[in-house]
Amino acid sequence: MDFKDFKDGLTSLSLIILFFSLTLLIGSIVLKSYIGLRAQERDFIVILCSINLIFSSYYLWNALRLKKIFKLENRNIIKFGKVMGVVTIFYIPHIFLLTSLFLRELHNLEMMMIFLIFLMELILIGLVLKEVYDLIFLEESKRDFRLEVNRKMYIEREKVSIPNEDQ
Repeated sequence: MDFKDFKDGLTSLSLIILFFSLTLLIGSIVLKSYIGLRAQERDFIVILCSINLIFSSYYLWNALRLKKIFKLENRNIIKFGKVMGVVTIFYIPHIFLLTSLFLRELHNLEMMMIFLIFLMELILIGLVLKEVYDLIFLEESKRDFRLEVNRKMYIEREKVSIPNEDQ
């Protein structure tokens, strides 16, 4: 995957999940009596949104430091990919817990927010697992070639010389 596409996708998806989770969290607490939430449902939503805030903050932090990581040697990039893969594997059960909210009798507004968060989480997990696959499981020569191309294209920007006006 292209470095710029991965960085932009990771940044935007983690921000969207962060904002949607924060909105669902605050909405569940503030609008509890207006949308008919029971205390158990509200607490479950608060726990799930708190977990989402932690993971999306982690992904956002990694997206912001991604340029520094890709400047390093290939073994450090592979180590970064392994850590991201393990964290993502720990994040996958959260989706199953989030889907259990679809089976509850919640307000339509809450169901819409849960569906949007669910959709964005699926896309984020797919994006991260695709990049982890490209960094770890791809053939070494292909991986090194792609990393060098991405470094030359986005990280090691060559200075453009200004033509002399000697004429």
